[in-house]
Amino acid sequence: MSYAIIRNQKLTRNEAKGSYVHNERRTRGHTNKDIDSEKTHLNYYLKKNELSYIKEFDRLKKENDLQGHMRSNSIIMCEMLFTSDKEFFDKIGEKETKRYFEESYNFICSYKNLGEKNIISAVVHLDEGTPHMHLIYMPVIHAKDKEGKEINKICCRDFWKGKDSYRQLQNAFFEYITSKGFEVERGLPYDKIEDDTF
Repeated sequence: MSYAIIRNQKLTRNEAKGSYVHNERRTRGHTNKDIDSEKTHLNYYLKKNELSYIKEFDRLKKENDLQGHMRSNSIIMCEMLFTSDKEFFDKIGEKETKRYFEESYNFICSYKNLGEKNIISAVVHLDEGTPHMHLIYMPVIHAKDKEGKEINKICCRDFWKGKDSYRQLQNAFFEYITSKGFEVERGLPYDKIEDDTF
């Protein structure tokens, strides 16, 4: 049986630049030898960013009056990876593979009241060994300022509050994706994975 895989990585401004270059295929000499440039045209977006991740972040922060003290090394966005194994996608075929990523996107839009407006980009890569989706989002929480006024604030620490927050994410994703008819097992807990980045 295949696994429902969802992983999260926190990004500083500098790290976000690297993710942008990889996810958008902005370099000719890929360090990832798994990328087949002849298949890159098959990649597609569920949400297309018009600008670089950093410029999109700055634009959305200003437009939506998002609060939060940002230092040069602050976590300003996160990147989720949605996938399974190659055998799973080969078995379900192209149409259901597309639906898998569409449902993954729908799931995260409503997770913790994130909202689609806080998603910067969602791109599906079909030019590597296993299909997967990179989803870039701003960890926005609904909070109150010192005067008690309701605000929206970028705060990764509070968005992922609690030591079992990733376990809750994996549980929720597994329940959601199987409710949509996909036959997968729950992904391995983060504490069972040696490296929780991707």
